[in-house]
Amino acid sequence: MKVLSLFIKRKKGGKVEKIEEGQLKEGHGLVSNVNGGGSREISIATLRVRKYLEDKSLKGICSYRFYENITIGGLNVEELKLGQRIIIGDTILEITSIGKKCFPECNLFISNNLCPLTKDVLFTKIIRGGFIKIGDRVNLMEPTDFIWVR
Repeated sequence: MKVLSLFIKRKKGGKVEKIEEGQLKEGHGLVSNVNGGGSREISIATLRVRKYLEDKSLKGICSYRFYENITIGGLNVEELKLGQRIIIGDTILEITSIGKKCFPECNLFISNNLCPLTKDVLFTKIIRGGFIKIGDRVNLMEPTDFIWVR
């Protein structure tokens, strides 16, 4: 698995930009990104979601609103669990939620054509910050690979 693309939106109402590298900061997310903090510091999408977002033929509400911070190639979301950790470069992210909730007013939801955002999107918090870049290898940690501290 590897990082295929990185995205940032620097201000509310601004455009989403593709970037080559970025800094992840604990308790915030991608440095300079407008969306940060909380349990959804970083959004991650599969290549399937990225292709869906770029396809102009089938669009729902989220097609215009959603962007991921990180696109990962080779990621199989069905094998992941809440609390599992992802290593990208020197950073460690923890999965806080899997899938994005549909809006009931979305034309795709109404027509029973659910988009891949309902399954192939992850939200994470940053356990250890650092820099990431396109091409970085991505590894998964099993829950037994780390100790839970409360």
